[in-house]
Amino acid sequence: MPKINTHKALNPHLLLAWAIVVLFSIIGSPALFAQKNNYKLLASYETKVNAVSIDNFGNIYGIGDYQIVKLDKDGKLLQRYEEVKYGKIGGADLSNPMKITVYYPDFMTAVVLDKFLSELVTYNFFDLGYQTVTAAGSSSDGYLWFYDNVSFCLKKIDESGKVQTQSQPVNQVTGKIITPNFIIEKNGQVYVNDPASGILIFDNFGSYSKTIPIKGLSRIQILQEQIVYFEGGKLKSYSSMTLDTKMITLPDTSAVLHAAIEKEHIALLKPDRIDIYSY
Repeated sequence: MPKINTHKALNPHLLLAWAIVVLFSIIGSPALFAQKNNYKLLASYETKVNAVSIDNFGNIYGIGDYQIVKLDKDGKLLQRYEEVKYGKIGGADLSNPMKITVYYPDFMTAVVLDKFLSELVTYNFFDLGYQTVTAAGSSSDGYLWFYDNVSFCLKKIDESGKVQTQSQPVNQVTGKIITPNFIIEKNGQVYVNDPASGILIFDNFGSYSKTIPIKGLSRIQILQEQIVYFEGGKLKSYSSMTLDTKMITLPDTSAVLHAAIEKEHIALLKPDRIDIYSY
């Protein structure tokens, strides 16, 4: 009988895609490791805020105690949101630029903004029957994630306050009582940041997965498979694939209070301005 060749030729495009995945898992995303001499200063915007963020359209945000400014990549002011009646801003989730969640922990109020920074809906957790809520963030399906510090559960509610998804009590599955300060959903996972314990990861059904022991953070961003955070004057990335932490080269290291990176841009917060670079 003739021999039958059971080995089929592999699609070269699949081989290339596989090689890229393997390479990224080893060295990380190339966007995170741009060299200093590859940066180009595009613009500076004078403002005094506490943090910066960049959405996936390249818009830059400055987040202050009572305001959020939205800039384009050339440093032009697009919109401004300002509100004082709820106290200081505790966190701002900009993962969905069409539905930005701003959380005010002192008044336990979450305000959802559209892309023009106009209010869409307001959630008052006191009115919804909750006693202590320290963090809230957007969900990919248009609802709201928050952590109920009394029941120790991560919950997702609709605009009427009806619970759509709820985790098991976190203290039972982790053995720890947490007090989150930031929540963000990305790529089907919910990241709950607790400064004392680290970053707790859940799936979008509320099932707990693991805790990444990076502690003491006030906010994080998720870029591809990387957790990006600013710590000790340095921008760092943690790979959930390799479990490695790497430094992201900054275009300037003088008096940098915070930094954020996305796709083709990086923003540095200085005491009196935001500097925007391309790479």
